[in-house]
Amino acid sequence: MKRLLLALAVAAPLLAAAQESPAVAAERARIAAERSRVEAQYQAQEKVCWGKFAVNDCLAAATARRREALGDLRRQEIALNDEQRRQRAAERERELEERRAPAPRPGQPGHHPVPEQSQREAQAAERAAARQSRQAEHAARPDPRLQAQQRAERSRQALARKQIERSQRAAEAAAHARDRAQRQQQAQEHRAAVERRLAQRQKPPAKPLPPVTE
Repeated sequence: MKRLLLALAVAAPLLAAAQESPAVAAERARIAAERSRVEAQYQAQEKVCWGKFAVNDCLAAATARRREALGDLRRQEIALNDEQRRQRAAERERELEERRAPAPRPGQPGHHPVPEQSQREAQAAERAAARQSRQAEHAARPDPRLQAQQRAERSRQALARKQIERSQRAAEAAAHARDRAQRQQQAQEHRAAVERRLAQRQKPPAKPLPPVTE
């Protein structure tokens, strides 16, 4: 499931990069590579946490670092998308202005007759670009099935953590019970030894033997 998440995270910017400038495509690829690195680092930290005694604290710290890094990358991606939308809107506005402008008459400067075939190719290219943009947006949307799998995985991890916590508490309780029983036994033995010493001190001295008569 985590490999699928990484694949979706990498595929979405690649689909959108088909109609992007080299600078925007390079920035989007950088964000995707950084996101993949953050996910891989989190998986490695998660494995280390499961081998520690304080599992919850370790996992919480790793999750916080992952959330912060992904949030920063998401903000960069949103800013990049906004800039790209502004550029596309400016391009569409410029194209509309050019279409609304009166066409030069034949013989006038700027008159370049456009064959009908070229118009159809330009329209087909626009439709292809719009279709690729819709596909990229669809790929970027969260998959309900994938979200359900993620929730199930989180539930399994939470259950495993609770089981580990119960086992740890049971082991600690057993250790405390053994220590308490050992201390009680030592106290009883100490009291018995003290009582024996006191009894020996308070015992009356033995009577002398009678004199021997001939």
